Amino acid sequence: MSFRNGCPGARLFKDVRPEDIACPHCGYLVEIWSDEIKARCPNCHGLVLRERQASCIDWCRSAKECLGEETYQRLKGSK
Repeated sequence: MSFRNGCPGARLFKDVRPEDIACPHCGYLVEIWSDEIKARCPNCHGLVLRERQASCIDWCRSAKECLGEETYQRLKGSK
């Protein structure tokens, strides 16, 4: 299967965007990019984790090639 503008399932990981997630320890809004899974809160230094939903890396045979080895391993290991 061929997609002219790239795989639609990989857009979340390739067209990265910031998102504010509330720190579970102090409530401070921490910026985490869509291709990241965790960050440290600059306010309390607690660990803030993004809840990862099912995505193409869970079922697509071409995910590793599409996203690249480093990104694939980082995201696959986060589940």
